[in-house]
Amino acid sequence: MDNMDNEVIYNSLEEFMDALKKMGINKVAFSEVNERRAVQTREDFIEVIVVREVTVLSYKDSVVHKFSAKGDIVGSIYQTLLDNGFDIKRINKNIIQF
Repeated sequence: MDNMDNEVIYNSLEEFMDALKKMGINKVAFSEVNERRAVQTREDFIEVIVVREVTVLSYKDSVVHKFSAKGDIVGSIYQTLLDNGFDIKRINKNIIQF
């Protein structure tokens, strides 16, 4: 866990959930990116990569509590939060939305 002024960043989902439960917080914002993006990987080369990341935020007493993850783990985070009783507001952060 890192504490930066008005933001606390957690290193694991379990640590994040435990801290929120201790503070009596059960509402979180869940933002997700799951898409292909063109990224310049070299000066003369653009490559399409898959971007998968999740950020979970909550707020109390002027402090933002945050957990982020990238890669294949993101699929199970939403369900884990639900299973642990959190009220989730889902936000889609894909660049292209259909």
